[in-house]
Amino acid sequence: MAGRRLIMRLWLMMAELVFFIVGAFASYVVDVWWWTIDYRKAERGLEFHEHYHVGLELLILSLILNRFTPSAPVFALAGAGFGFITAEWRQVVEVAGRKVQLGHPFAYGSKHFRQSTILGLLLLGILLTTALWLPRW
Repeated sequence: MAGRRLIMRLWLMMAELVFFIVGAFASYVVDVWWWTIDYRKAERGLEFHEHYHVGLELLILSLILNRFTPSAPVFALAGAGFGFITAEWRQVVEVAGRKVQLGHPFAYGSKHFRQSTILGLLLLGILLTTALWLPRW
């Protein structure tokens, strides 16, 4: 009986890992797509909302959903969240047309650095609060 439970738990962990990887891969696909469109028009007025903000928001959502309806697909949101945060790190260099230029990961060196940092710290606080104090049902 205990062996059967262990095998079921291992299968669940494998499913969670697969969903996490699928979510991370999906976020990379969205990131590549984002840089191929004219994103300057798409983000008008929201320039300070960076990839890592989306990642933190997805992590918060995955924690909330996991507390209320624990299931393996929730890990796809967590994977996408981590994917968007790592996509932000990859912005050290941007390719504009055929010209390679320095990027602004985490809005460092951009005009909206202060707004971006305040929003990032607020989301990080919400994430930590959610992880530590959201009651289990």
